[in-house]
Amino acid sequence: MATKRPVLCPHCGAQVKKNGYCSACYMPLNVLKKAYNTSNYHYNIGYDKAVARDLSGAIESLNTSLRYNKKNVMTRNLLGLIYYEMGEVVMALSHWVISANYMPNNNIATKYIKELRQDPTRLDNVDQIARKYNAALTYAHNGDYDLGVIQLKAILKENPHFVKGYLLLALLHIRTNNYENARTTLRRVLKIDKTNPLAIRYLHEMGDTDENIFKMRMQSVEDDGLFDEDYMSEVSVTVEGDTVIEGANKKMLKEYKARTRQTTVKTGEFGEVNFARYSGFYVLVGLVLGVLVLSFLIVPYQKKKARGESDKLIESYSEELAAKNSEIQALNLELQSVYSQLETELATGEEGSQMPDYSQIQHGMSVEDVQDMIDNE
Repeated sequence: MATKRPVLCPHCGAQVKKNGYCSACYMPLNVLKKAYNTSNYHYNIGYDKAVARDLSGAIESLNTSLRYNKKNVMTRNLLGLIYYEMGEVVMALSHWVISANYMPNNNIATKYIKELRQDPTRLDNVDQIARKYNAALTYAHNGDYDLGVIQLKAILKENPHFVKGYLLLALLHIRTNNYENARTTLRRVLKIDKTNPLAIRYLHEMGDTDENIFKMRMQSVEDDGLFDEDYMSEVSVTVEGDTVIEGANKKMLKEYKARTRQTTVKTGEFGEVNFARYSGFYVLVGLVLGVLVLSFLIVPYQKKKARGESDKLIESYSEELAAKNSEIQALNLELQSVYSQLETELATGEEGSQMPDYSQIQHGMSVEDVQDMIDNE
């Protein structure tokens, strides 16, 4: 009689108890099965959308599938393929690496990773595209729309399926009121991803109807003239981080170099900025700025503050001095009044009230008086 094989938990691989719960993670087996079935259901929806070139909808469905089962290898492999189709090689590679870790054997993701690693030129191009795209974002933020357009067109010539590059290029065309080129750019997005929500939103904002958008999906993009501009040229980013234009007309090249000379900071081998050799210069600049701030801000403020305090002190002393002067003036008036009253009384007083006259009195004592005083004692 054959022994019954134990039921293993699909989540952690431990044995499931008789009560239906995992012995390690304590998850109920029926809930896990339902979650995994739901994950497969959304995978099937994502697969159908991918076949219909609804890549944005497929990504949404596949991400939902991963929320129910993050170890769904088929979902991660398909999601990586969709990101690769949209020009996002880094995102594709990350999903394939995770898939290969979950299932090392008999996994097609290992084949995809191996093919990428065997083509170092492809990986270097991915790094260059990332640098150029970041530079284009910087130009867009700084208002250098022409330079951003040049940078993005160079990216798209190397990677014609880079959807994010097309969307940013369309935004720059809209910003410069070049709506026809924006529509041409968004038409390429719709050929790759038929229901891209951002592309449809941009077209609606430019006044296009759903019928026009449906017609755009049917139109060819081979000879749309997106890259047929006079100043179109190859743009490359060096290892040091400098951006170089080859084949551009002299006027555009001169303007480009003047701007990049002001905004570009060279980086080292690993992308780190080395400011050590400029430290003395920065210290000198800091000292100069400190002296300027001290001379033009702090010292004038302190002088103004001291002047204000001195004015307040002078005003206080002036008020006190005025009060004292008024008091002295009042006392002088009172004294003058007393003198005048005394003079009046002396002039108009009665004779009986005059002081007695002691002018005839002789001062001192005679010898007889002294002798009498002694005798009496």
